Amino acid sequence: MGDILKLDWDNIDFLINCIADQIQHRRIKFDSIIALGRGGLIPGAALSYKLGIVDLQNLGISTREDNGKFIDTLVYQKPESINKKSKILVVDDINDSGRTFTAVKSILTSQYDISNENVYFASLITRNGTEFEEPNIISGNTVYSTSWLQFPWDK
Repeated sequence: MGDILKLDWDNIDFLINCIADQIQHRRIKFDSIIALGRGGLIPGAALSYKLGIVDLQNLGISTREDNGKFIDTLVYQKPESINKKSKILVVDDINDSGRTFTAVKSILTSQYDISNENVYFASLITRNGTEFEEPNIISGNTVYSTSWLQFPWDK
C-alpha cells in the first residue's frame, strides 16, 4: 500500500471547522446533509451539529474494493426522502479520484431530479489531481501526497 498518513481526531476537528467556516463565509444555508457511507458518516454528523442541520441522511455507496482496486459503483443504501428543491450538502471523508462524487451527482440528478445548483459537495481532504473539480465543492484541505490516508475510524 505504500506510505500511510494517519490523521487523528484533532486533525478531523480542524478540517470540520475549516469546512464549516467556508460554508458560513459563503452564507449558504443547507436544508439537508447526505453523508456518504461509510467514510462520510462521521464528518456528516459533525457538520450537521456544527451547522445546525437536522436533516441528515445516508447514501451508502462504494466505488472501490478493500484492496484499493476500482470496481463498478455499488449503491447499497439510498436516502428515503429528498426534497428536490432543497439545498443539499453531500459529505465524504476524501475526494480522491473524484469517482464517488461523480457517481453521487449522477444519482441525485437522475434518480431524485435535483438540479446541480442545489447540490454542494464537501470532503475533509481533496487529493490534488482529482477529476471532480467544480465550483460547488468545499474541502477542508488539499493533499499533494500519494500517501494512503488513514482516518481515525478506519482502524
